[in-house]
Amino acid sequence: MAHYAPSTRARIADLIIGMHIKTTDAVLTYLNFVDTTQTELFAIVGRIAVTQLFIELTAAADSNATQVVFNCTFTTPTVAVNALAVKCASIASAPAGTAINYVGGTVGSSNSITDGAYVTDVEMAGRIAILGGESAAGVNTVGTIGMLGDDANQAGTITATAHLYYFPMSNGAYAEALL
Repeated sequence: MAHYAPSTRARIADLIIGMHIKTTDAVLTYLNFVDTTQTELFAIVGRIAVTQLFIELTAAADSNATQVVFNCTFTTPTVAVNALAVKCASIASAPAGTAINYVGGTVGSSNSITDGAYVTDVEMAGRIAILGGESAAGVNTVGTIGMLGDDANQAGTITATAHLYYFPMSNGAYAEALL
């Protein structure tokens, strides 16, 4: 790959692991990791295939036993908050570089936390999650992918960035960061 231009390398990555979007670096703070606080991370239009979805801590979590669940919500048509998985284990004292991963697969499976900083050994293992769709008239759904803090509140030290890798599956489908 050393002889390919950076733009060529980026296109190859899009084809292999999906298009990558992320929130602004370190935009998620302790205010997003509060019990029952919903934060919308990404807008989705149309049908997309999610290949990876995770939040990477950019500053360590405190000792509070906060848990996180990923979910999706649609405004067109109206679909209430729908959990993508069961909340992860506690992120208490997780160091910077820890990732909260959506594992995909069976509905109701748990989100996973990496066991160390900057080593993500948990991913969707070739599974995809299909989110959104289109009507019989070809109108794309409109919704969001979000996170819900649960069980305990983080203090003012934690920061994080959310990442989404996906493939568009309907005409005009896309995702974009909301933060």
